Amino acid sequence: MYATSSLSLIVPVCVIVFVMLTKRVVLSLFIGLVLAGIMMGFAESILHNNPIIWGENLLQTILYIYGSIAHIFYEMTQDGIIIEQSNLYVFGFLLILGILTQLIAHSGGISAFVKWARNKIKSAKGSEFLAFVAGIVIFIDDYFNALTVGQISKSLNDANNSTRERLAYIIDSTSAPVCILMPISSWGAYILGIMAGLKEQEDGFFLLLSSIWGNYYAWFALLAVFLTIFWQVNLPSMKRNQNVGVKDFLQSKQKAPSKVSLLLIPIISLIFFVGILIFYTGYRESQSLNFIDMLANTQTGFSLFWGGLSALFLSIIISFKHLDTDAFLPICKVGIASMTPACIILILAWSIGPVIKDDMQSGYYLANLSKIWLDNSFISPHIVIPLVTFAISSFIAFCTGTSWGTFAIMLPIGANLAGLHGLEFSFIMSAVLSGAVYGDHASPISDTTILSAAGAGCSVQSHFITQLPYVSSVALISLIGFLSASMFGSLLVGYVVGISLCFLTFWLYKKRFG
Repeated sequence: MYATSSLSLIVPVCVIVFVMLTKRVVLSLFIGLVLAGIMMGFAESILHNNPIIWGENLLQTILYIYGSIAHIFYEMTQDGIIIEQSNLYVFGFLLILGILTQLIAHSGGISAFVKWARNKIKSAKGSEFLAFVAGIVIFIDDYFNALTVGQISKSLNDANNSTRERLAYIIDSTSAPVCILMPISSWGAYILGIMAGLKEQEDGFFLLLSSIWGNYYAWFALLAVFLTIFWQVNLPSMKRNQNVGVKDFLQSKQKAPSKVSLLLIPIISLIFFVGILIFYTGYRESQSLNFIDMLANTQTGFSLFWGGLSALFLSIIISFKHLDTDAFLPICKVGIASMTPACIILILAWSIGPVIKDDMQSGYYLANLSKIWLDNSFISPHIVIPLVTFAISSFIAFCTGTSWGTFAIMLPIGANLAGLHGLEFSFIMSAVLSGAVYGDHASPISDTTILSAAGAGCSVQSHFITQLPYVSSVALISLIGFLSASMFGSLLVGYVVGISLCFLTFWLYKKRFG
């Protein structure tokens, strides 16, 4: 209904504007959901200009809003109600992480680790580099990356006076870029699934590998994180928002140090159990030992939940003698409470995502608009197409909060444009993937934005506000990189220009803002 109308942009634009004005993500997402319900519920009245039936559609509007939220938990079919187990598993995993964090703190594991690590890592720069390296190493899945790296790093970051917002930026800007650069990841498997229907005459895996070298945003994002840590770049938004929503936790008294193993064993077991289950569930579904096949069919939610629960049980066993008998209930209550805001935001983000994508059809409207403009553009296609596909992919992901949804929309369009104008599809694919990851980073309604904030233990609002200048700077540099590579027909030129601009930009940030 709205795919051919600019009305399709009303909901995502309103959500983003409200987030920026109110700095309240939950309120903004709910307002967007209500607005979408009004637009869909009263669509018939608007189309037929019949105010008499407006009242009749009020109930339909309310049911639409309820249905958008309810589909996160269950789906009605002819055979009955089907529970959305994968989503429930993710929520369960978040709560388990909250309890696990409190368990490690109460057992003295965090204090022991901080005491040990401060003898090895004595600066904010060192603790941030630990998070950066951990984010690169854990590349199998972005959810797993975002939530696990936070558990590894935040206690040491607190001890070295690095803010949670800086940690959230490091987590967010390593998780997705690393996953998109690694074909053997859940992201690589998903993209290969889309590719299977696009260029059947070519090897999809080879195309994905080829696109890696032109994925300027992912490479430059990692470089920007490195430079931000190395030069301790703190832009004004990062200075103004420090440990928002976590002040009470940072000031709370933790138990005296016990054993470092009470932190290391839970984290290592968490990585081990989840990693094993990711590949096991993939093998169970695909009956193949091929890594890509397994990752394409893995049950991520199931793996996160049961792997996390296994790690929690093991942690309880090894921590039991270090805990007071009446400590378990407070540990559970505080742990669950710490993750409840993230769960609420995630519910609303997952509710409004399909509304924007499928009902409002914002992505399809923008994609069709770009295709029409490109077909009538007088600028050379080999220069303009990579730039426009990057920009449109960025905006779609920013509005919808999903890079994966953007891949599904823009990769077929990119393939058509490349074939029509005789361009190399792998480069256009790089532009689409780069733009989608940037839009996902910059979006306040992205699940990776929400989970990175949850992993770091800061508010989603402060993470969104503090990260936006960093990732937008990288996006602009990436756009210039694509322009340079297109004009000179060389990926190397794009890298030379982009890397030089990265160093220059963040050096200037260091000199100007410190």
